[in-house]
Amino acid sequence: MNISVRGTPVAVTAGTVIFTVIGLALVGYGGYDYVQQTQTVDDSVEVEATIVETSVTEVESGRSGIKYDTHTEFTYRYQGTEYRSDQIVPGSFDETYDTRREAESALEPYEDGDTVTAYVDPDAPGEGFLEQRTSQGPLQFMAIGGLLLLVTTLDAVGTRKPGQGTDLQPVDRHEQQRYSTLFGVDRETVNRVSKQLMAGAVAVLPLSLGGVVLVLLGTESGSGTGSDLQVTLLDPVGFLLGTAFFAVLVLLVSVLLYGVWSFTEYRRLRDRIPEPRPPSPFKHPTRLVTILLGNHDLDTYGKRVQRTGFAFVVALFFTVVILQLLVF
Repeated sequence: MNISVRGTPVAVTAGTVIFTVIGLALVGYGGYDYVQQTQTVDDSVEVEATIVETSVTEVESGRSGIKYDTHTEFTYRYQGTEYRSDQIVPGSFDETYDTRREAESALEPYEDGDTVTAYVDPDAPGEGFLEQRTSQGPLQFMAIGGLLLLVTTLDAVGTRKPGQGTDLQPVDRHEQQRYSTLFGVDRETVNRVSKQLMAGAVAVLPLSLGGVVLVLLGTESGSGTGSDLQVTLLDPVGFLLGTAFFAVLVLLVSVLLYGVWSFTEYRRLRDRIPEPRPPSPFKHPTRLVTILLGNHDLDTYGKRVQRTGFAFVVALFFTVVILQLLVF
């Protein structure tokens, strides 16, 4: 169904409705839980608690692999009644960790039998917690829901067929010379090298990560324990992890190189469009998102926009991954 809002075309499909509902649900649930957590923290009072049990367990995390969940049980008394709780922070979101060591570090302040300070919301005395802060779970839900709503809106608004039926004039000598070199190197050399580096990094990354898994499995079966290893760059695990990290860096650089080459190719194609030219997709997000989300009848110009956009999206993804590894 196509509608118009103040002259702007909007396409409403079943997918648009479904993704909008999902996005609103994520934002709504995350926002509600965050408000509840904040109110609970603000209204809480201190009580004395005794740690009964602590543990770290492995949990499956979809494509992310293994995560580690912390579990802490403690007892406390409030207004003459004894309660038992297992919440470190208030709310319905459990915090997980990437490594067992991080999870164990989070439990260091809590040893079995220790007397610690806990916090209780007088309106819900049975849901005591150990740390007077909110978790990141609700904010992550809101961010994912907001991103989904943004992409869905950009895809629905605007022209339905950008990147299709574009009239390209023949190439002239002047246009062939534009962007003939990139970084002082022939443009086709940049294109070829970026693809070769990309292929090499894509091959090395899964091999190195698979090698880490095999080495760890062999170590655990040989020692009979699953305790953490001391990893350095000189041992097999450290070398393989370093190789994987280097492959991610190479992949990022190669995708950026390809993205720069592809963007200049897009500019060369755009110069061949006769006036009046359509708006640039890179200045109008509604057009760019519509092209990125599976327009299968794209012409040469549309396909170049799609490949350029995907290149920079992938580069952004790997930049976030590297920042998480180095900073967070």
